[in-house]
Amino acid sequence: MDIFTLANGPFMVNSYLVVNGKKAVIIDPGAGIKPFLVKIESEKLELEAIIATHGHIDHIDGVNAVKKKFHVPFYVNDMDTDLIQTVRMQARMFGVPDPGDISSDRNLPSSGEIEIAGMKLGLMHTPGHSKGSVSILIDDVLFSGDTLFNYSIGRTDLPGGSYEELINSIRSKILILPDSTRVLSGHGPETTVGREKKMNPFLS
Repeated sequence: MDIFTLANGPFMVNSYLVVNGKKAVIIDPGAGIKPFLVKIESEKLELEAIIATHGHIDHIDGVNAVKKKFHVPFYVNDMDTDLIQTVRMQARMFGVPDPGDISSDRNLPSSGEIEIAGMKLGLMHTPGHSKGSVSILIDDVLFSGDTLFNYSIGRTDLPGGSYEELINSIRSKILILPDSTRVLSGHGPETTVGREKKMNPFLS
């Protein structure tokens, strides 16, 4: 498995291209996702899906560009459907370009496993930043969305946010993983579960 990171768009969201052989999946496509589209096409990769860890605009405003180019399904948890339906309002609220209407094709389950691009994705419901936030574990790498950051946590002042839920999600779902688990967040540098256990001021 190879993981490529692209910090992009007005929110500098971390979008991820996860490649398994010639098969691939995009996680959290931002508005500046074009370099990944070029890479997929030039390297003749087989993109199988788009996945969003949650429904805030910065994590989905590149969805339509990917779907237009590769015609693949978009997965997001159904509990964030309302967020996705307000994406154009979110654009106005934050003063960023309107991405147009975005709709999900398939529900991203809040637990269990699914297989995409020949990889098993372990799914964990980690609400707090949004109601439908789902963290995704592939091998020893956790894509945490905006739940857990390097020495920080996701904001909880947006609709659907809850500080208590967020802290509980991190403690009960993420911190029980092996300390060596890599954590690839929605923004900022990567970290590990062990580092956040010891050093994250919000979790001490």
